[in-house]
Amino acid sequence: MPLLIGTDDGLYRADEIPFEKGDADRVLDCGRVTQVDDLDHADGVFVCSTAGAYRSLDGGETWSELDVPKGDRYWFEGDSIVFTVHASPDGALYAGTNLPAVHRSFDGGESWHELDGVQKLPSRSRWESPEDPKRARIRNIASVPNMKDRLVMAVEVGGVHRSDDGGETWIDLRDNIPEDDVHQILPLTEDCWLAATGYFDLDLEHVGLQTGLGHATGWGGLYRTTDAGETWTRLDQNNDYSYIRRVFTHDGTVFFSGAIGAPPAWANDTHEAALFESTNFGRTFERVEFPGEPHEVIEDWVVDDDGDLLCGSGLFDIPTPRTDIDGRIMRRTDDGEYETVGLVPSSVGRIEVV
Repeated sequence: MPLLIGTDDGLYRADEIPFEKGDADRVLDCGRVTQVDDLDHADGVFVCSTAGAYRSLDGGETWSELDVPKGDRYWFEGDSIVFTVHASPDGALYAGTNLPAVHRSFDGGESWHELDGVQKLPSRSRWESPEDPKRARIRNIASVPNMKDRLVMAVEVGGVHRSDDGGETWIDLRDNIPEDDVHQILPLTEDCWLAATGYFDLDLEHVGLQTGLGHATGWGGLYRTTDAGETWTRLDQNNDYSYIRRVFTHDGTVFFSGAIGAPPAWANDTHEAALFESTNFGRTFERVEFPGEPHEVIEDWVVDDDGDLLCGSGLFDIPTPRTDIDGRIMRRTDDGEYETVGLVPSSVGRIEVV
C-alpha cells in the first residue's frame, strides 16, 4: 500500500507503513505540493505544485506534466501556480490557478479552455491573496453529491462560489460566509458543505502596506451550510485555534486541526496548534493529543486499504519554508490515539494512498 506524500520540497513515496526517515523516496522534484489526489471519475493520480500539475498512471512511479494554462505573472509570486485539479462525474477535468482562473478539459487534460464566468463574478475585483494583493488562489474545486452539474469553489482570498451548470456560469456567494479567506470546501450532500477558513495576522508589518485590510481580518473557523451556500453557521464557536486549512470526515467523525496565529507566525513558533474531533457532526468538539504538539499543524487525512486513518503534519506552506523540522505521518489507532508511523525531510501538506 504505497503512500504519496506532498511536502514543501516535492513529492515522496513510501512503499510501506510504518517507515523510517530516509525510507521514503522523492519521486517528483516539484517544489511545494498543493494537492495529491487519486481522483474519482479520472484515470491516475494527480499532483499540483509550484512547478506545475502532473498525472501518474502507474501509482506514482512515473509522471507526465499536464499543460494547464497558467498565464503570466508580474507581482510577488512570480510564476502562476496550479493549485487544484478536479474531475467531475462526467469525466471533465477542472484546474484552478492563482491567476486566478479556472480551466476545463474534456479530453483528459490534452487541451484546456478558461471558464470566463469566474472572471465575471461580481466580487472578482475584491479577490486578493496573502502574498500577492493583485491575485487570489483557487484553493479547491469540488463536485456536489447527486448533482452532476453542481460545482463549488473555494477562493483564498475571495470566498465561496457555486456553479449549477458545470462551470459555465457561477453564483457569487462571497458575502454570504462571514470569512472570505476560504481554504477548502467539502461537500457532504447536495446542500450541506463544510468550509475551512483562515485569516490575516494583523500584527504583521506587511499587512496594510500591501493589502489594505479590506478582507481576511476575521477570526477564521469551521463553517457549515445546509442551503447550498446561502447561509453559514460557525461550528467551532469560541475556538481560539481558528486558522484552519483542511477538514475531513470519516465514519461519522469530523476532524480538523487549527492554529492560534496565521502562517507567518509559524516561522518562529510564535503559534500553537491543536487537533479536534467531533462525533456529533459539529455540535461539540473534543481536543485530542497528537505527536508534534504544540506547533505542528495537521494538513491532510486519508483512509488506507485497511480502514486506518492516516494524517500528515508539519509547518507547511509558510513564507519561509522550515528546514529544521521533519514532516510527520501519523496513524489513528483503534482506541483513538495518534502514533507516528513515518518521517520525511520536509513538512507534509497532502497525502494519498495509491
